[in-house]
Amino acid sequence: MQPGPMGAPGHGQVTPLARRHMPRLIAAPGCLTAQRAGLALVLCGRPTRPVAGPRTELRLASPYRQDLAVHEPLAILALLDELCPGALFSGDPERRAGQQKLIGQAVLADARLTEVTNAANHRDLDIAVHLLRDAMLRIERCFANRGALPVLDAQDAVVAPLIWRMMLLDRHHRTHLCLGLDRIMAQAARLSQLPGADTVLDDAAAGCFLAQLPPGAVIGLPEDNRPDWAPALGPAGRVQHLSARPGRKSKTLIPARNANALSQPSPPAPHDGQLDAVAEKLRLIRITSQQRRYPGRATPRLPSRPAVIRLMSNVVGALYPRHYGPAGLDAQLADTFVAQTLRSVRQRLSDQLELEWLLQPDDEQLACRRRARAAADAFLAGLPQIRDLHDTDINAAFQGDPSARSLDEIVLCFPGIAAILRHRIAHSLYGLGAPMLARIMAEHSHSQSGIDIHPGAKIGPACFIDHGTGVVIGETAVIGRNVRIYQQVTLGAKRFESDGEGGLVKGRPRHPLVGDDVVIYAGATILGRIEIGKGAIIGGGVWLTDSVPPGAVVTQAKPSLNGTTT
Repeated sequence: MQPGPMGAPGHGQVTPLARRHMPRLIAAPGCLTAQRAGLALVLCGRPTRPVAGPRTELRLASPYRQDLAVHEPLAILALLDELCPGALFSGDPERRAGQQKLIGQAVLADARLTEVTNAANHRDLDIAVHLLRDAMLRIERCFANRGALPVLDAQDAVVAPLIWRMMLLDRHHRTHLCLGLDRIMAQAARLSQLPGADTVLDDAAAGCFLAQLPPGAVIGLPEDNRPDWAPALGPAGRVQHLSARPGRKSKTLIPARNANALSQPSPPAPHDGQLDAVAEKLRLIRITSQQRRYPGRATPRLPSRPAVIRLMSNVVGALYPRHYGPAGLDAQLADTFVAQTLRSVRQRLSDQLELEWLLQPDDEQLACRRRARAAADAFLAGLPQIRDLHDTDINAAFQGDPSARSLDEIVLCFPGIAAILRHRIAHSLYGLGAPMLARIMAEHSHSQSGIDIHPGAKIGPACFIDHGTGVVIGETAVIGRNVRIYQQVTLGAKRFESDGEGGLVKGRPRHPLVGDDVVIYAGATILGRIEIGKGAIIGGGVWLTDSVPPGAVVTQAKPSLNGTTT
């Protein structure tokens, strides 16, 4: 028998679904695949009560075999799609590809949920919760593109059991995993109301799932055994009040007494002719340069570096209003301040994005303006994920640095934490196609912290850069979760490829891949597209151009005393 799409039997090999060979679902206890197969059968109009067994499989009487058994999750969906065409997948190839892509994202989210339920300490739990939220928000955006009341299909059958489990954890352990997933939850509710769905997602299944949580999982700890973070909050819990201040006068670029200075002709100076000649030479050089950069069109306006730096400062203030907002801001006024800041940021960011994209020769102003508004909205929508992700960095710093007395001290004082936050903001803009704005932010952060991180670098959760001075992280570097980096570390390129005509090939991966739980000590230089395996330790001063296996310890030669190796 030739395999069909996704590993299912080929079209024409299996007859349409008939009562003489009704499918039989055998389900292992608490199995996610079994729940998805059961809901898929509900959507096919053939709800089937699963039969308990040691292994999940869908059995079907076949004219070619006594019993056809399918075990793989995607193969089960593909088989049912052949038996009931149009019930699970669209006949349009493009839409079908989109459905399968979303199902792949749900499978990734499965692994993230497993990490949440298996986390043995709060550091791992924080990281796992962020990664799960990030994966589910991507799925939420896909659901938003389907319309108000889309037809239930294979996507819903796959995602509904996942969101159902997350809702159980929210209800029993107050994990807030479903925050912001309104469309997914609405679709799951619609699916649960279909006849037969109650036999798949019922109280017995809920009890089975919750009973399967590992005994040592932090998420399952009773409230009185959960660690108390209050001592680490420092002054965060203290009540603060805004002090009364007199109204500030509006700032002007020109003092009032000199307001007309530029409009009035100034008296001639003795050497103005020489200065005019210098100004004319600069004008000619400027025009020649502009004609090379913008041939055949008017010189466009450039984004404003000061405006972009103010935007970054405003975004930081919106993410941490009591730390970087107005002095004396208390918790009651923080929400108002954040809302006002976001409204202001949206318009100003949209203006700067439009200016960057208008630098391209073929872009039209109306199209750039629409794109800029959409990108500004997308950037603001991603701020909760940035805050959520950066909180894992702060916790990593608190747990990894014995000098840290409180979380507030880390937010306010640690240059590595400040650099990582600004990188995450710049990286978001870089991903939205605004490399110039992102680079302005990154270079300003570099000038303030001494830490040089290209906005294209991908940095996972719980990253702690200790001390930080002189750290360099290149554009295509990828850093996993729970990585600690000390000062003077370089994650750079070993060489630059040429295009054969003297120019450099841009955009190719050329920087290191750093795995999870890696520690890189001060002064280490790691060059090229090499891989540092999970849990490896790179000693201080090491020069490294070859990959390192997981768990390895790399050190430089031991120092000597009076010519004798010690």
